[in-house]
Amino acid sequence: MPRWLQLLLSGLVFLFPPLVATTDGGGSYVGAILLLLAFVYGRGWRELSAAEKKVMLWFCAGLVAMALSMVNTEHAHLYEGAKYLDRYVRFALIAPIYLMFRRTRMTFGRELAFGAVIATVVMAIQAWYQVGLHHDRVASGYYHKIVFGDLAVFWCVISVVFGLVLLHGWRRAVVVLVATVAALYASILSNTRGSWLFALVFVVALAVYALRNVRFDRKTWAGIAVTLVVVAGVFAWQWTRISAEVEFGFESLQTFASKPNVITSWGIRLNLWRNTLILVKEHPLLGVGLGDFHSEMRRMAADGESWSKGVAKYGHAHSIYFDPLANGGLTGLFATFTGILLVPFLLFRQLLKEAGTPEARFYALGGLLTVLAFATFGLSEALWHRNPFVNTYIVSIVVFLSGAMAAQRREPEA
Repeated sequence: MPRWLQLLLSGLVFLFPPLVATTDGGGSYVGAILLLLAFVYGRGWRELSAAEKKVMLWFCAGLVAMALSMVNTEHAHLYEGAKYLDRYVRFALIAPIYLMFRRTRMTFGRELAFGAVIATVVMAIQAWYQVGLHHDRVASGYYHKIVFGDLAVFWCVISVVFGLVLLHGWRRAVVVLVATVAALYASILSNTRGSWLFALVFVVALAVYALRNVRFDRKTWAGIAVTLVVVAGVFAWQWTRISAEVEFGFESLQTFASKPNVITSWGIRLNLWRNTLILVKEHPLLGVGLGDFHSEMRRMAADGESWSKGVAKYGHAHSIYFDPLANGGLTGLFATFTGILLVPFLLFRQLLKEAGTPEARFYALGGLLTVLAFATFGLSEALWHRNPFVNTYIVSIVVFLSGAMAAQRREPEA
């Protein structure tokens, strides 16, 4: 593998986190370069383990299932279906990118982690500019507030795991505290409740991991205390915004309970999910067909089958679980959930159990939390319809899985 290629891959991985949610197409450009290089250097399928091959093949399952659903797509909507299918094609193309990274026999987790730390700071500055100086209601980065808020917390998680597992002393403290404060600030200004939910999931997951693997001495307890004080300070500083957004969410649910036809944040989602279940009863195996969901929502709004007419402007079901269910039926849901989330999760969990070095634990834990993050974000957001989410998931899985396998081979034999 040429030395220049290794250096280029390191640079691209480092640049990806700061660019993906803050610039116009920055993450897509990095992804496109990686894919072009992979077409030339992505070889070595026979050298992969059975577990790696299983993950790569299952990523293709979503593409097959969603392509198969298009037998139900109306002729007039085939073009729209083909555009949506592009996201699943990208998941299938993870294989050549992964092969290229594996051929280098290098690990790129440090580059991704340092890029993640930089990303949290850049996003905090961008949030301050948009809300504090430009007087926008929420911080949205370049794309959308949900993309911005979710990825701010995600990059924070990667930074914190890197700091806790691989760094020591003042470096660990600086990375953890800077990333936490910056990401929380950016996420709070984005008003993205889904990112706050994953922050809680992360704290629980990290606590479980720490209880099993960390020896709690005075320095550890002091670090935990300082971190909690800093986080509490950020929450106190922005409490008015946080409490207002949480209250808004509860009011949205209460409004839906009494007036389900009224358009609210949660009301639209619950209407879309209810409509999805109605459609699945009519098309249980393959769904309505990729590309037909928008027309079905317009039809259901027009004939009164939907409680809310607001669903007429949505081309997705606002969830990575309900969206493939509507478009691809039970087949689509099973293939996408199993292939994109469950199979990688199980492999990373196994790698974490077998990890014998800090490096191996970092890669396995990073991959595990990547899957958990997107599984949580996707509860109420159709992540796979947004390029920044798809690109981030692919790059992160490639870096953590290739790193975990490389670190595993370097572990000393018992």
